[in-house]
Amino acid sequence: MDGSYDTQVKTSQPGIFALGTASHAYLEFDLLSVAQGQELVRAIASMREPRTTMGGVNLVSGFRPELWSKTASKDAPAGAEGFNKDVIGIDGFVMPATQHDAVLWLSGSSYDVAFDVAHSAINELKTLASVGEETSSWPYRHDRDLTGFIDGTENPTLVDAPEVVLIPEGQPGAGGTILLLQKWAHDTAQWESLSVKDQEL
Repeated sequence: MDGSYDTQVKTSQPGIFALGTASHAYLEFDLLSVAQGQELVRAIASMREPRTTMGGVNLVSGFRPELWSKTASKDAPAGAEGFNKDVIGIDGFVMPATQHDAVLWLSGSSYDVAFDVAHSAINELKTLASVGEETSSWPYRHDRDLTGFIDGTENPTLVDAPEVVLIPEGQPGAGGTILLLQKWAHDTAQWESLSVKDQEL
């Protein structure tokens, strides 16, 4: 879930569209008690990007769709549900379901600043939720996959992005969006044993 806890505010979180950030941290949280769901939403919604002269940090928060619906039932998109079951492809490949209750996506110009904000957020939320997953990332050679290839996808321009990404005004959840985090395991040894021609194929 993205957007403000205050269902009257329909503006998106600006960090969604931030460009040029060199360091990223993704913190995924699991509630210590289901009864504390609304308290967790309030605590995360009250967080703000730190004021720093060392380069700022963008903070984007999100919540499991079921928690979004429970917390703001009139402002949750219809039919949204968590990634609660594995997805099995026709060739037997499995995309495991790793849904957590909340996520913080931190991005900034340097990892030390992102690290400090992540550490602070974990401490601030420790009585409500535990860290289920913590991932650090960075853009590799601007827009390449770790295989060295450009992945072939391209984000829309900042002019077009809000129309593509955000739930439109007038619909439940307006200003929000859906976040899908993916982690890929690379078989580096097998990949590097291929010729460049075979890699390109």
